Amino acid sequence: MNSKKLFLATSAVAMAACSATAMAQSSASTTAKIKNSQPGSNPGLQAGVLTVTTANNAANLAGAIGSIALGGNGVVAGGLNMKRFALANNGKTGAAAAPGGSPWNVWGAASRSNVAYNFTPLQSSGKVEVFLAGVDYTLDNNMVIGLAVARDDSDIDLTFSGGKLSGKGYTFSPYLGVPINKNLAFDATLGFGRSDIDTQVTGNGVAITGRTKNDRTIGTLGLTYRENIGALTLSARGAYINVNDKLGAYVLSNRTLVADGKVDLSQVRLTGQAAYTIDAFTPYVSLTYVNDIKRPDQAAMQVNSSGSFISAANDRDAWTVGLGFRFMIDRSVYGGFQYSKENGRSEVKNENYQFNVGARF
Repeated sequence: MNSKKLFLATSAVAMAACSATAMAQSSASTTAKIKNSQPGSNPGLQAGVLTVTTANNAANLAGAIGSIALGGNGVVAGGLNMKRFALANNGKTGAAAAPGGSPWNVWGAASRSNVAYNFTPLQSSGKVEVFLAGVDYTLDNNMVIGLAVARDDSDIDLTFSGGKLSGKGYTFSPYLGVPINKNLAFDATLGFGRSDIDTQVTGNGVAITGRTKNDRTIGTLGLTYRENIGALTLSARGAYINVNDKLGAYVLSNRTLVADGKVDLSQVRLTGQAAYTIDAFTPYVSLTYVNDIKRPDQAAMQVNSSGSFISAANDRDAWTVGLGFRFMIDRSVYGGFQYSKENGRSEVKNENYQFNVGARF
């Protein structure tokens, strides 16, 4: 009888210990899930779904400035597929490149990026939409100075945790375009922006939310070369891009403190492009090599309770293929579309759609 009681008591203690261990493991797993759902906790996640998209849009804006500095009449490598329109000046209207047009010009464009970070412990995907508008002035020596304003909206599903990450913000970017000769132009931009970042993840049946601010600075330097051979336009571009994202510290709704985070990304991009004009229609194709010369690596992460770790690829090289066209209707309405996809990064997906439309006034 005493042996039976001893056995039952021992079993109860063992079951309680197992239950306590399971609860501790579950609690640790929930804590890790909440922590990892905060973008500042993992630079790979932040760079893969936010910073890289900012770099792509900065590259597109900078490339467009190279086109503007060369007169804006042709599609050039590595830039937004956009058309500028002259502001009214002494009764003159028309496209910016038109002889006698106003030195003041405005332009607009929009893009959407489908992004994904496929590192298994942090698997996430979503979209980033950017709306761009700018105004610039062409000096007597054909140098262009201007200001671009970008509105960004991010919506990311944190698949690994069942959470969400969203952001809304603005970036203001003064820019400069300097034609060196009829074929070669230099461009530079310097941008400052801020986005509100919201996170949400469920822990122990309760929604845990957080909000922080992402302060970013963007800088680009580039050279664009363009050669017109009849209806064929060949162009090449080299650019340096730096994006610095700083996430502020914040407190989650469950009173957990989240430390600040930072991603400093520097890239070199080399682009070649060919375009062919058929009346009012210009299709083109481009290829861009991207190298991350500076970027924080994502650390290895534990994937199960046994203690096994998995390492992130942290790829630093990529190739981006772009296809697009520009069009004109009745010499008064202009527009264009471009699709591009980044290849060569095993754990980062980034495909981009750009569209613009405008009319003379």
